[in-house]
Amino acid sequence: MWRKAYDQWPYLRRDMKFLKIFLDDFMRDAIKYTEDARRETITAMDVIYALKFQGCTIIHYVDLV
Repeated sequence: MWRKAYDQWPYLRRDMKFLKIFLDDFMRDAIKYTEDARRETITAMDVIYALKFQGCTIIHYVDLV
């Protein structure tokens, strides 16, 4: 049982690295949209635009974008 959990570490590291890169890029884009609008608070629309820029369109918010 311990061996099975130990074998999963390379996959977990790869997934954590991918998630970190995605979140870094996503947050940078959301901050960029906020700064371009000369605001200090990130809004939901900034998040939606940043996700759309990353290629992850939220289906329920397509009408707003």
